[in-house]
Amino acid sequence: MEDEDFDALYLDLMQEFLADAKPVQWLATVCTMNYDGNGALVDWIIKQPRLEPAVAKALYWYLQPAYYQHYASEDKVPAVNRTGWHQIQALHQRFARGDLAAPSIGWDPRNDLASPTGNPKHPGYDWTAEAVPAKEAAWTIPPIMFEPVPGEQIDIYAYCDDNGWDEGMPPHVQEELNSAIEDESDSDADIDD
Repeated sequence: MEDEDFDALYLDLMQEFLADAKPVQWLATVCTMNYDGNGALVDWIIKQPRLEPAVAKALYWYLQPAYYQHYASEDKVPAVNRTGWHQIQALHQRFARGDLAAPSIGWDPRNDLASPTGNPKHPGYDWTAEAVPAKEAAWTIPPIMFEPVPGEQIDIYAYCDDNGWDEGMPPHVQEELNSAIEDESDSDADIDD
């Protein structure tokens, strides 16, 4: 299967899944997916009216805004990273406009349970520690992005482990992708015979 075909199938399957998914499943997707080459799914998620603050905030921090704080404007960002620049800007603009669905779950950028630390006093990763200090940054991360989203803080690491998720995908998406790859391999083998 060609990379483009695989990427298109993955995007279709994830969009179909997320269209009816629960907020915890959206959060599991953004906290555990592989971000390399996944810009189309990230763009789609950012534009969804159902996007909740917990998911949007997690997505924002997983896109590593601290990296972009070294660049004063889009034209200063290396061309290969400009998609990330746009995604980060779009997310904090949605927060600034209050253009997100009503929250049903919480998420704390200072205590991300999807990235356990092993420290019982502070069990989750602190994304905000990556922020560049104001005196060294070309722009500052808006204060609202540092605030926790109130509500139940879901242990996404445990959720994914308990439900068989891998790289931001529920098992049925993984199975369909694997099946498509196997079907392609079988077709190639029949041609070679």
